[in-house]
Amino acid sequence: MTLEIANVTKDRPDLYPLLDKAYHDIYVPAFPDDDERDSLEKIKDIIEGRLPKVGIAVNLLGENLDDPDPAKRVIKGIGIAYYYEPQNVGLLAYNAIAPEHRERGLGKILVQSRIQSLKKLAKNAGKELAGVFIEVNDPQKVSPEMDSMDPTKRVQVFTDWGAVRVPIDYVQPPVALEGCYCESLMLMNYPLDGKYAGKKEVEGFLRGIFREFRSDRKPDEDYFFKKMKKELDGVKIGPHAENNDPGYAKGAPDFKFLP
Repeated sequence: MTLEIANVTKDRPDLYPLLDKAYHDIYVPAFPDDDERDSLEKIKDIIEGRLPKVGIAVNLLGENLDDPDPAKRVIKGIGIAYYYEPQNVGLLAYNAIAPEHRERGLGKILVQSRIQSLKKLAKNAGKELAGVFIEVNDPQKVSPEMDSMDPTKRVQVFTDWGAVRVPIDYVQPPVALEGCYCESLMLMNYPLDGKYAGKKEVEGFLRGIFREFRSDRKPDEDYFFKKMKKELDGVKIGPHAENNDPGYAKGAPDFKFLP
């Protein structure tokens, strides 16, 4: 049976029960720290368009996802990506596969499908997506004991899938106003239609994520943003060889989007 992707949008409120189940059964166990995940309420707010200029792709992976009988629906994974419209770049924010379905290439499906969904969001905004980024624990700052997977192995997986590191000391802004900055991550970039992001796209991503998470201030007023911007101005990014056949597109099972 071909695997299915259900893209949860405001036009498909009938998919909300599936989202609720995937959130509680797969997403929360994969990201048990409250400071490392978004609330279900925030996710639905963005789906409904209540966070201006930030789009979202919520892709549920499974089988029989639109079957009238809920007992026949099988959810195997959930992937969440954000689209920052003014900067025209995307973040593959969360990727979680149910434990019993791991090691089957399903993570690659969620990468492929979310990039497709981000391209669609950009097209709906009259644009052509300019860059796709991911955040990952930095092995130099996070030990294997501190993570659900050895950070070195995870970075290697993403590298094998085609991602390259953005050479700055990345700091993620707080996911909530009362939260803390996260200085233990590295920023990586997937090729988009064969090409990797340049400085313009990296700066756009930084502005987009700081605008979303630090709504109480402008990016240029934030200490860590200014620090990264200065570092970005002083480093060389690329040129990278084009990558038209990234690893995330190889060896993954077939899938289709639900209408």
